[in-house]
Amino acid sequence: MKLTLNSLTWIYIASTIIFLLTSYYIKIAYSFLPPKIPFLYTLPWGNLQLADKSNIWILLALSAIIIITNATFSIVENTKSNFYISRFYSVVTLLCVSVLSLYTIRIANISVSKEIIFPIWTRLLLVPMILSFLTTIVVTPMVIKLAKKYNFMDDPFRHKHPAMLLKKPVPRAGGLAFLLGILIPGIFLLPILSSQKIVGIILGSIICVVVGLIDDKKDVSPYKRLLVQGLSIAIAVLSGIILIYISNPFGEAIKLDSYKYVIDFMGEHKIYYLGALASALWIGWTMNFMSWANGTDGVYAGLVTIASFVISILMLQTLDEDPGVGIFIKLAALTSGAGLGMALFTWPPQKLLWGFGATSAGLIIAALSILGSTKVATTLIVLMIPFLDGLFAIVRRLRRGQMPFWGDREHLHHKLLEGLGWSKQKVAIFYWSTTLLLGAIGILTSGQLRALSLATLATVIIAGIALLNFVKKPTK
Repeated sequence: MKLTLNSLTWIYIASTIIFLLTSYYIKIAYSFLPPKIPFLYTLPWGNLQLADKSNIWILLALSAIIIITNATFSIVENTKSNFYISRFYSVVTLLCVSVLSLYTIRIANISVSKEIIFPIWTRLLLVPMILSFLTTIVVTPMVIKLAKKYNFMDDPFRHKHPAMLLKKPVPRAGGLAFLLGILIPGIFLLPILSSQKIVGIILGSIICVVVGLIDDKKDVSPYKRLLVQGLSIAIAVLSGIILIYISNPFGEAIKLDSYKYVIDFMGEHKIYYLGALASALWIGWTMNFMSWANGTDGVYAGLVTIASFVISILMLQTLDEDPGVGIFIKLAALTSGAGLGMALFTWPPQKLLWGFGATSAGLIIAALSILGSTKVATTLIVLMIPFLDGLFAIVRRLRRGQMPFWGDREHLHHKLLEGLGWSKQKVAIFYWSTTLLLGAIGILTSGQLRALSLATLATVIIAGIALLNFVKKPTK
């Protein structure tokens, strides 16, 4: 069986992640270690059983040497078509690094004299992200098998769609794998039964995924899908996800809580008309413009991963002011980890399609951007490219007399693929890299500088998209 360089890469990435996490753990635990540790505590080697605590770094150095050496050997053997030998090196690397990491952590744990205290972001961000990532890469192969067994497939020979880029049948139901990657660890990490807002987000997402599965099996009318989106949005908004104000970098914030309706039933409940409307419009628009970018391999996973990670960072910055935001940081981290896990299966050539269930990710990201004192404007910066591409699509279709939600073959990724002749890998890298750059700008800027960045980026991207409309498809 041929082992591709792509699969080798993921094995070594997994080994590197294990190595980095262990290194981080030892870095935190190092100050809690006594001067002498049982370096070779299982062997009767005299004084070597107790050694200076700095020797623990030898084990980590050994892991790094194994990764680098075996990766080199794997690449060499792979180029010689010795795929089984290449696979042997990669599997041995993963096994050795895992054993050494467990051994190192074991030494640290039996040596410390008091509980190791980790930074708060480790518990709120890192752990949820890793758990959802691992959960997603475990459940996704199962979802792929189920999709093939029960014919949740996208077949370009049967499913005629103007934006279709597939050349062969590919399983759908990716939205289910993504949501399971969030829900399974979320059962243990999130107050699912006690937080009204978490319940609203999850319930709305489940509705999107269920209808997505029906759509994956047999195409559902766009009007019915739009109606279902409205239901999921209404549930999220009624759960309390309401935009109370819009930041104004040049003056006072624009308040949306002027008009309200008070219900006195088992306590006082306030419904803000303008805030609820603004939230519904933002969530609905985000769900759609993000899903429109989901037209080629690898792109959507990058948008979901980076946008939710940026939101988690922004929320973390407000944790001291609002401790209640912690649960939403966890949800954002879970979303980011699940998106990263999906990247392994949707990177070109993709093994699984997101399907309509992808709108669940848009709902979660839009809702999180409203909660926890984060800024919708920052999320807008991160998702600027698909946002503007969506606006172009709306204007383009309305000018033609088409319904805005009917697909076409003129999105940005189509222009890059067919206008500039880019490969799917290059398009995915473009979206990932630009979204990372925009995410960094969103985190590092604020106030008037953020508004200026937003306006500048919008101008540049609009000009770029407009120019692509004049580029002709390269002749072969």
